Amino acid sequence: MKDPVKLKIFTTMTSGGYRQCPACENTVSLLKELARASDKVQFEEISILEDKESAERWKVSRAPTIIITGHGIRYTGAPIGMETAPFVYTLIMASTGKTIFSGMLGSKLDSVRKARLELIVTPTCPYCAQAALIENSLVMESAGKLAVDVVESYENPDIARKYNVTGVPVTVFNGNPANQIVGVPTLAAILARIT
Repeated sequence: MKDPVKLKIFTTMTSGGYRQCPACENTVSLLKELARASDKVQFEEISILEDKESAERWKVSRAPTIIITGHGIRYTGAPIGMETAPFVYTLIMASTGKTIFSGMLGSKLDSVRKARLELIVTPTCPYCAQAALIENSLVMESAGKLAVDVVESYENPDIARKYNVTGVPVTVFNGNPANQIVGVPTLAAILARIT
C-alpha cells in the first residue's frame, strides 16, 4: 500500500461500549485486523445511536456502514464471505490509485453523467464479488462523477425488496428499480446507462 486509506465505520455502539448488531462486531474486527496488517488502513468508528449528527452528516441510517472517504464507495452491511476479498482489494486500489481499469478507459468516462449505483450482493455469491470489484474500480476512475453503495441483502432485506431482487448481483442506477442490471455487469452495459 502507498497512501493512507481512511474509513468511517458506522455501528450501533452504545455508551456502555456494546455493539448491538452482530454484523457490527464482525465488521469492526475485520477493520482492526486490516489496520494491524497495514498502518495505511485507518478507521474511525461512529455510533449511529450516540453520534446522530455525524450519521446525518454522512447520510447513514444503517449499521454497519463503511465509507471509504474520498472515493465515493460505501458498504451498507458487512463485507464478509466472498465480499471480503474485493473489499480488501478496493482498499489497495484506494491506496495506490491504480484500479483494475487503470490506463484502459481513455476518454470513455468523459461523457459520464453523475450517477449513484447500488450493488445488491450476498456474502456467498462469487459473481457479486466480481461485480463489486468492477463497480468500485469504475467509481474510482470516474473522478467523482460516480458513487457506489454495495448493499448486503441479508442484512438489508428491505432494500432488496424495494428493487424486487430475486437473484444477485443486481446493480440499480439512481434508485430507479426500472433501471438495473442483473448479473455481473459489463463495462459497456454500465456506460450505456450513465452516458
